[in-house]
Amino acid sequence: MNRVFLQFLLLAPLAVLAGCSSQGTQSLPDRSPEQVRARVVQLLPASIADRQGWATDIQAAFAAQDLAPSDENLCSVLAVAEQESNFQADPPVPGLAKIARTEINRRASKLHIPEFVVRSALNISSANGKTYNQRLDAARTEGQLSAIFDDFIGMVPLGKSLFGNLNPVHTGGPMQVSIAFAQKQARDYPYPVAG
Repeated sequence: MNRVFLQFLLLAPLAVLAGCSSQGTQSLPDRSPEQVRARVVQLLPASIADRQGWATDIQAAFAAQDLAPSDENLCSVLAVAEQESNFQADPPVPGLAKIARTEINRRASKLHIPEFVVRSALNISSANGKTYNQRLDAARTEGQLSAIFDDFIGMVPLGKSLFGNLNPVHTGGPMQVSIAFAQKQARDYPYPVAG
């Protein structure tokens, strides 16, 4: 990793926090949802695309978790989202294909499945005409990797029953939230959520 990029990774969250602190603090635990969204828009860096969308999602998450939307809490969330994803909903992961292959081979070995069997399975053509190997090589985000896994287990007889809980993607989104946690929380959501 080059030095300039490393410095950027270390300084970006500080810039968000500095932006939060330079705007003064407001601790209004009884803010309306509209006020919370407006405050998040104010706290977000100006360069972020779809600031209103981010504000809506952050406000909804705070409400769902019954968290106080204080400036301190909002700024903490914004700093983590900046550091983890640079405010991309499904951020790219450097070296994802290599990481995924290592995990696939580790799991196969643990189940005593020979590596040539894994390679053969990944060379099967998927629904879009590409092999799973080709799709794995092209995957840049955890969302893409999870979609490949879901497609793969969908085409194997009893795939969901046998492999449904083996999805190697355990976190998702810009804050790297545990998928199991998110699924548990979504059960109580007032309406169905896609994804």
